[in-house]
Amino acid sequence: MRLMPAKQAQARLMSAPGDAGLRTLTLLTFKKDRSVALERDAEGAWELFEDGFERARTPLPAGGAGKRLVKDAFKREFPRSNKLYVDERR
Repeated sequence: MRLMPAKQAQARLMSAPGDAGLRTLTLLTFKKDRSVALERDAEGAWELFEDGFERARTPLPAGGAGKRLVKDAFKREFPRSNKLYVDERR
């Protein structure tokens, strides 16, 4: 797990669906009490997991609709965060 600036973590989260070798990408707050995760299932589709202010599990549609869901979840879970932990699994 690496600690990185929130803007850099958000850019990594937005580009995760395009990375073919990535299975899971998880972002956590500094206190590790809130998180947003993207996971690839067996068929290759992505799911968005939120655990913090809201608890939700949402299939991620392709294209702009999926990017909008990811961006909204990021803003909702990390409104004032400056640094985030990033955990990538391949």
